[in-house]
Amino acid sequence: MTKGKSRLLLNLAIVLSLAMTAIAAEPNSVGNILKENGFDWLFGKWETTNDANQEIEAEFELEAGGYAISMEAKAGSNEHVGIVYYSPAQKTILYTGVDNAGRVFTGPWEIKGDKLVINLEQTAPDGSITRFVRYLSKVDADTMKSVTYSVVDGKRSEEPIGTLVFKRDK
Repeated sequence: MTKGKSRLLLNLAIVLSLAMTAIAAEPNSVGNILKENGFDWLFGKWETTNDANQEIEAEFELEAGGYAISMEAKAGSNEHVGIVYYSPAQKTILYTGVDNAGRVFTGPWEIKGDKLVINLEQTAPDGSITRFVRYLSKVDADTMKSVTYSVVDGKRSEEPIGTLVFKRDK
């Protein structure tokens, strides 16, 4: 093999290696963003019971090759579905969901340390808006904690309006 062909093959190998690394990184994949930040524990089915002894189920699944997360939740007769995705234009993870009472939920997800922070705006069928923030954190491999605060005039309440501890449904 000539010196020129050797150099060409070496350069081609470098270019292919860089291209494969760029393809594998998938920077706009919400699944990869959560995995890279240690939040892949979120995926799966979760169960808990609230203070009114009502069973609550939640499920988070990767969809569309990791570019979306589907979220389904059920508490008594209330059913909720949503989708989480990364918006390249806004450079943030966004959530949109609806429930069977006609409420619409929207807002960004943020990673802050060991917590997934979900800022939500809930719009009722009459157009009224309620805002709250939910913190999800891993307790152990099979336990997730959810703490919710109300948000009024842009300020989070001092005390949580709800705390739930979920167990992984096996």
